[in-house]
Amino acid sequence: MITSEPDICREKIQPEDEFMVIACDGVWDIMQNQECVDFIRQRIGAPGKKLSEICEEIFTACLAQDPKSTSGLGGDNMTAVIVRFKHE
Repeated sequence: MITSEPDICREKIQPEDEFMVIACDGVWDIMQNQECVDFIRQRIGAPGKKLSEICEEIFTACLAQDPKSTSGLGGDNMTAVIVRFKHE
């Protein structure tokens, strides 16, 4: 079933929280939550690395070479935003 109802979760940001990822199913159909977190953690500390570049790398990692061979997985639209928290 297709629905325009988003999944909404409310969480308190904790001091140990580094970032939040908001993405559509084109990403989550390919990557598990922890896999995406690990992917971002490997890149987020690199000098000069922009969050938008990490999003592009996520899309590249999720993109299928031949969506027909994956029954469409990796061929869906992909949108993602990474929000980095600054704790004071």
